[in-house]
Amino acid sequence: MPAFDLRTVILMSSVMPGLMALVMFSLGRGFPTNIRGVGNWASGALIVSASALLLALRGSVPDWLSIVAANCGMIVGTGLWLTGSQRFFGLLPSWRFLVLMLAIGVTALSWMTWVHPSVGGRTLCMTAVLALIYGRQSLVMLRYGRRESSAVFLGAMFLVQTVVTFARFVTTFGAGFAHAELFASDAVQVLYLTTGALMSLTVTVGFLLVGMDRLRTQLEQQSFADPLTGLLNRRAFLTAHQEERETMMRTGGLLSLLLIDLDHFKAINDTFGHAKGDDILVDFSQRAASMLPRHHHFARWGGEEFAVLLPGLNPERAVEVAEAVRARIAGNDDHLLPDYTCSIGIACKASGDATIERLVKDADEALYRAKHNGRNCTEVSDQVILL
Repeated sequence: MPAFDLRTVILMSSVMPGLMALVMFSLGRGFPTNIRGVGNWASGALIVSASALLLALRGSVPDWLSIVAANCGMIVGTGLWLTGSQRFFGLLPSWRFLVLMLAIGVTALSWMTWVHPSVGGRTLCMTAVLALIYGRQSLVMLRYGRRESSAVFLGAMFLVQTVVTFARFVTTFGAGFAHAELFASDAVQVLYLTTGALMSLTVTVGFLLVGMDRLRTQLEQQSFADPLTGLLNRRAFLTAHQEERETMMRTGGLLSLLLIDLDHFKAINDTFGHAKGDDILVDFSQRAASMLPRHHHFARWGGEEFAVLLPGLNPERAVEVAEAVRARIAGNDDHLLPDYTCSIGIACKASGDATIERLVKDADEALYRAKHNGRNCTEVSDQVILL
């Protein structure tokens, strides 16, 4: 006999998923719409909780509840965990796979409960189906969540559960169908049930952590990104400048800054409307970024003005980059947008003098000169360092 009552273990394990499902339902309503799958996880947890309760009541409630409904509920609940994970990582949900598993479960369980009763047969059916679902769940979490530690941990948990469930499937043959009872005292069955109980206790917490990690990452990204163009905002740009300047002060080198202003942008807004103006800002961000070197920091400085920090570039190279950007913008190949140009001011200083205030002041003066000279041109600050 096991050192503890397996029925009590299953009964206790039915509580946690239900409670965490309510928490996930509540928190999920506040998640951004692009974080998907949380509702599936919560629904799955609720169904698994109810199913575990029915399993624990085996012998006290009708067989159609404690055997067929309970086991089919486990298939649906774990299947919803799988589809929720697939939606969370931007994959198509495996609804056909889930329907197939459920159809096999309903048919086999019904047949081996009322037509040709077989406890061992039901065990084989359920362990095979659940091992397939757990295996796919583990694959999704480990493959697509490898950059998130909570997702990797959860994937590892599902991998362990897959192995244990498959072991129960294999050992059912050796033990014989007659001894494959739900609350049997053999070591593999005890391991199978206790592992499943621990999974139900922790997996919903794991799903919640995965969702909260994604939410935190997204909020952090939004706090440093311009919502329209996706470029760095001014706050993030200032942080990048500080980090690059500290690096250059240790290693030696220059910092170059480009200030870029779209020419006659107010006139474009007045003529074509602000929606078209927003399209131009996005178009500029994408085309200009394609002309910048690998190591750069590109930000929307404000309105129609942009800033590019170029660590380690001397004035000559900074001018080449600026001219490449200016020429790319002047050569408009999108006939859905009106033609537009940009003016660029360039500043370059040694790291010791390259405070953001000095760089911006010098680049702004050069930008003013570019606009005064007819726009659609590049000017270099008079205070630029010469090598």
